[in-house]
Amino acid sequence: MTRKWGMSLTVALVLSLTAGLGAEPQWQDLFDGKTLDGWVQRNGKAHFAVEDGMIVGTTVLNTPNSFLCTEKHYRDFILEVEFLVEPTMNSGIQIRSHSYPDHNNGRVHGYQVEIDPSSRAWSGGIYDEARRGWLFPLKDMPDAQKAFKQNQWNHYRIEAIGDRIRTWVNGVPAADLVDDMTGSGFIALQVHRSDKAGQKIKWRNIRLKDLSGANPPALKALIVDGQNNHDWKATTPVIRDILEASAVFVQVDVATTPPQGQPMDGFRPDFAAYDVVVANYTGDAWPQATRDAFVTYMENGGGLVVVHAANNAFADWREWNEMIALGGWGGRNEKDGPYVYWKDGKLVRDDSPGAGGSHGQQTEWPVVHRNRDHAVTAGLPDRWLHVKDELYNRLRGPAKNMTLLATARQDTNVGGTDRDEPVMFTVRYGKGRVFHTVLGHATEQMRCVGFAVTLQRGAEWAATGRVTQIDVPADFPTAERTSTRPRFSVDFEALRQYDFGKSRAACAAVEAHVRSLRPEGYLAVEARLLKVLQDPQTPYAGKDFVCRMLRQVGSAACVPVLEPLLRDPKLSHMARYALQDNPAPEAATAMRRALAVVPDDLKIGMLDSLGRRGDDEAVADIARLAGSANESVAQAAVNALGRIGSAQAARALQGMRVSTVPEPLRQDALLMCADQMLANGWRSQAAAIYREMIDSKSTPIRIAAYRGLVMAEPQQAVPRLVGLLRDSNADLQKAAGQFIAQVPGREITLGVARELDRLDAAGQVVLLAALETRADKAAAPFVAALTDSRDAEVRQAAIRALAILGDASHVPLLAQMAAGDDAAAKPAAQSLTRLSGPGVADAMIEMLRGRSAASMRVAVIDVLVDRREEKAVPALLAAARDSDASVRRAAARALGELASPALLEELVGLLVRAESASDRAAFDRAAVRLIARSGTVEPDAVIAALNRADEPVQASLLGLLARIGGPKSLAAVRTRLQSSNTEVKRAAIRALADWPDAAPLDDLLQLARRETDTTNRILALRGYIQLLQLPANRSAAETVASLAQAMEIAPRADEKRVVLSALTKFPCPEALALAESAQQDPALATEAKLAASKIREALSSRSRKATASLNAGSAQAALDGNPDTRWDTGRPMKPGDWFMLDLGMEAKITGLTLDARNSANDFPRGYEVYVSFDGANWGKPVTTGKADNPLTAIRFDQPVRGRFIRIVQTGSHDSWYWSIHELTVHMD
Repeated sequence: MTRKWGMSLTVALVLSLTAGLGAEPQWQDLFDGKTLDGWVQRNGKAHFAVEDGMIVGTTVLNTPNSFLCTEKHYRDFILEVEFLVEPTMNSGIQIRSHSYPDHNNGRVHGYQVEIDPSSRAWSGGIYDEARRGWLFPLKDMPDAQKAFKQNQWNHYRIEAIGDRIRTWVNGVPAADLVDDMTGSGFIALQVHRSDKAGQKIKWRNIRLKDLSGANPPALKALIVDGQNNHDWKATTPVIRDILEASAVFVQVDVATTPPQGQPMDGFRPDFAAYDVVVANYTGDAWPQATRDAFVTYMENGGGLVVVHAANNAFADWREWNEMIALGGWGGRNEKDGPYVYWKDGKLVRDDSPGAGGSHGQQTEWPVVHRNRDHAVTAGLPDRWLHVKDELYNRLRGPAKNMTLLATARQDTNVGGTDRDEPVMFTVRYGKGRVFHTVLGHATEQMRCVGFAVTLQRGAEWAATGRVTQIDVPADFPTAERTSTRPRFSVDFEALRQYDFGKSRAACAAVEAHVRSLRPEGYLAVEARLLKVLQDPQTPYAGKDFVCRMLRQVGSAACVPVLEPLLRDPKLSHMARYALQDNPAPEAATAMRRALAVVPDDLKIGMLDSLGRRGDDEAVADIARLAGSANESVAQAAVNALGRIGSAQAARALQGMRVSTVPEPLRQDALLMCADQMLANGWRSQAAAIYREMIDSKSTPIRIAAYRGLVMAEPQQAVPRLVGLLRDSNADLQKAAGQFIAQVPGREITLGVARELDRLDAAGQVVLLAALETRADKAAAPFVAALTDSRDAEVRQAAIRALAILGDASHVPLLAQMAAGDDAAAKPAAQSLTRLSGPGVADAMIEMLRGRSAASMRVAVIDVLVDRREEKAVPALLAAARDSDASVRRAAARALGELASPALLEELVGLLVRAESASDRAAFDRAAVRLIARSGTVEPDAVIAALNRADEPVQASLLGLLARIGGPKSLAAVRTRLQSSNTEVKRAAIRALADWPDAAPLDDLLQLARRETDTTNRILALRGYIQLLQLPANRSAAETVASLAQAMEIAPRADEKRVVLSALTKFPCPEALALAESAQQDPALATEAKLAASKIREALSSRSRKATASLNAGSAQAALDGNPDTRWDTGRPMKPGDWFMLDLGMEAKITGLTLDARNSANDFPRGYEVYVSFDGANWGKPVTTGKADNPLTAIRFDQPVRGRFIRIVQTGSHDSWYWSIHELTVHMD
């Protein structure tokens, strides 16, 4: 039984129009005649230069072949070039060529069109550079040999389309090669190595017509199935789905054989009606007549795709085995041909005895492209991971005319051979082409995107010898991660059932598919949409939707179907919507015909569409309708004439005076005509219309007319713009500002800027803003002159404009204003901050060193901080010693923001030497800020200063040591606990209380117990309670025991309340007991009761919870035990992304494991891990590191107690998200 689906009238029409649908590719120059931009030299050191509009290549001694290569690669093209070569030279033009660092030291290889002035005369022949040698010599082509002209300019035409390369020399046909080793690559001009220096070859008029993806074929495929030792009933629909999803297969039919053992006499597919046959068959032999027909089909140029087990078929059919090159099972052995595999960069043909065909376990394995230049594999990753599949090995066969594309390998421990087995290859049989893939055991393997893309490309190549499907899907597998899809094509048939109120799933799928299409894919989609539209059973909603899609993909083919719908009251609007942007002239003709017959309510829409098309042929018909008694029709006609915008449309509008059309509407339409004329370069015609409009009573019309005049007559732009700025109409003034901002040219800048001081204040403000937007610094002197305007608004506008227009010379002016106390000070400081250009920062720094007023220097210092000018630090250090106190303190602030950690000693010195308390406080704040910015700072400079400083200064230095922390700082602070000076001792206690970690806990506890000074005792106790709340390697119970000591020695209720507040951060039975006992104290009862309630709540909720800086709602997926779910950042990872886990209870944590193996590239490029008891006080990271694989194991140097864990991602990647499929916490 044969199953075939007939081709509809719509599809037949589409196929007949295919040749005319694609836009004709245009010639493009590969050489601009001036530079070598877009070219790169490879291999040898011959000299390439541009001389008199030519590329000149000159030989150099002792260097290999040299190539000047295009940076861009080309697939299908026509190349034309002229050259003049010296008679003793040899040269050539490389096409579809490559250079890989990992191959033959980067040597250029690929097809070369020979330039051979020698007596051999093979110019125009094809040589395979650095690979196979001569492919098409001209020894038997005397006409081609005679075509080359010695010592004259010669012309080459080279066509590389699919697997066919043809050349012409001065119009005479030369080579005609069919070869598929390389499908794309760069073009290169060769200077051959030579024993003579100084020989020259010249090239000119190098142009190319890129045909890649142009005019894609409309192909028909036939899948043969019916018997198979695999589930053909399931896999055939997937194969069909994959082919129909491509841009080139407009018809995919299926021919199904009778069941196994049944008579096959009736199985006689019409192979010749198809471009390619896809074999999904292993079973009974075909009838001899069918075999003979298939052999004839292939010998005459047919295409065959062999999928997986189809290479098991027909072991005794000689021609079949030559077509498929390699097969397995069916009794195949060494008598059928060698066992073929890949080793050391070449195919090995092993003739030793052995059965043909076996496979190991189904596992994932990488597909490795061995020919990355072939049309099927070009542009795809060199290596990609296939889903779990059978890997056929030990395949045997004739292996004639076979080109290997890809291999794969499986270890012997899973049944493989540990050899690189062929998994994709092509075969030549007669004039026919074969693509053979061993991938695709079942539906789940066929849904791998790698299988689908290579099947689509391979099928097109088998059908035509070329591949136009050149895009690589974003979800194509990578070397680390495979990729699958549930389906590849779109179910257009489901649109036949779509109606309002039903699911839009089918519509959404079609919309997404259409959005993703390249133009060459429109043809196939249009054909399928038209079948749905022509079905009388398709509901109105379905037809409405199809029309919307045809607006994007429609061609001339859809016009006969849509034209009758233009007269349908329900579908007319959607039909003309579909035709409105259709590039085919037939679409406009159809709408013009409909315009004459449809009722008025449909005429309105038709007029709009014809106007938007710019259909000049419709002007006469539309102009007549402008006089319609129906006001809506008349106005629609006027609008349409404006949109058409031609001279004919403008004349119709100018001569029109009808009562049903308001005058502003007519004028607006005329302006649209003028705008279109201007865009077409018809300046004088456009200007005439604009001048007619500037006296309109409508301000918007006047504005549009003036704008057009400025563009149409730029020589009159300045006086017109100045006139508008002087106009009393504020809207015209503002419009003038917009025009000035947009019109290019230095002469415009100077022309309007010279008028600044002649305008009133309102005009000046508008013009200043426009000059600021223009950003032409030529206006700066005129703008600067207005910075002392008596009008505050003008003055501020001028100051703002100088931020963009000014330069270093304007620094003193702006600084003087920034130092003032009026409304100009703030904008002046802002302009100084924004001011750019050479020497700006240096001018500000020089002001610090000069004798400018103190107020100006303070203003400049503040600006330097806002600009982050670190180069100003030396001048700021000098300013910190200035005689003026305001300058010193401003410099101190700036040093805190800009100084490096190495300058801490300088700052401390300034602090120690400060002569007033206010100065000392300023330098103290600066040092504190520097330490905070720097993170890690050595305390040596501070300790040295502490040891020699006067007692009043020591308090500040002790505070700095508290900011730095560490053992050295702590030891120095402890020495001051014994000071007899009350303030120094108190400063030391305060420093311990502010310590960044828990190191001084014991010191503070002892001070809280023994200190006689009440203030010191309270300071110590509060510090002790505060430090207990910092992250530390102790249990919650241990922390609570320490808080109980604080409660016991607290002298006042206030400190006891602080203890109760801290207890809630360490929920445990001991904390609850302490809070409950405190309820007995009347002074503490309220706070104790609240604390106990919070602790009980925390103890009752111990389930783990997660949140994150991004996608917090899916954070729990990292804890659900399912590796198929995940949390991720939702965008490429950036430093600062974080993930936080609440364990729900205290634990002793030893490490973490972040599992992202199901998103193998989504591991953190860097990380910091923090642990906390309360989720608020984090301290320093427990550990930091970098990950290099998707299973990130993080081990702590020692166990850390806590409840909350925060992972901060510190790396970045342009493409990969940070994902966690599963987070495991390791605990003691």
